[in-house]
Amino acid sequence: MKPNTLLKIVGLLATLMGLTESALASPKLIDAMPSTATRYSLFSLVTNKFVAGDSNGSVTAALQAELNLKTPKLTACIIRGDLNISAINCGNGAIQFGSSDFYSYNGITSLPPITLTNALDRKIRKGVASNFIVGSVVPFFQGDPTGRIVNIHFNQRVAQFGMLLDAGQALAPAVTGIQFIVNHQATPIKAVTGGIINSIGVEDSAGFTDLTIIASGSTRAWVCDQFGFVPLSAF
Repeated sequence: MKPNTLLKIVGLLATLMGLTESALASPKLIDAMPSTATRYSLFSLVTNKFVAGDSNGSVTAALQAELNLKTPKLTACIIRGDLNISAINCGNGAIQFGSSDFYSYNGITSLPPITLTNALDRKIRKGVASNFIVGSVVPFFQGDPTGRIVNIHFNQRVAQFGMLLDAGQALAPAVTGIQFIVNHQATPIKAVTGGIINSIGVEDSAGFTDLTIIASGSTRAWVCDQFGFVPLSAF
């Protein structure tokens, strides 16, 4: 068989596989993740607050030990800092955000704080430039206020993705709706409310490895945390 003919056949098979995947896909909105979901929360380390004997590894291990006691199934995702200092990558590629998708800003959020012991809290930031509540770390990171779409990649096929979302102030929400695109198909727009915690997600029994999030509203800036997934193999 000629090389060009073989390449054409391979290309056609890839196209047909993509069409089949899209045909089988049926994404739908969900309101909550099951307790078995793998969930991540963003943290950064304040290394200038470390004391003798501390290291990135030991402080991260202490953080995870506290999370295991207070919020089981929540895993610390350590990032280098805010303002896109590096792409967000949690669980060695389990969830990867686009390198220019997210920023962090100082501000108050309705999302639930994760309270840590004071000794550990001084060494941890929640993905932002400062803590908001003494003795607590506020789960916080914010979407691009220009409304750029958000892309997420998983290193395995997943059946569900979900997160907690803060759409802004009750009287002036920055976001009024969220839409997901999975397997080339868009969900309906999910209405979200400012001033409260919104639990939102998407499910597709066909599985997916890539996800796009589109926000609608005034400034389209949004805050989320405790984002997680259920692998297709465990669905």
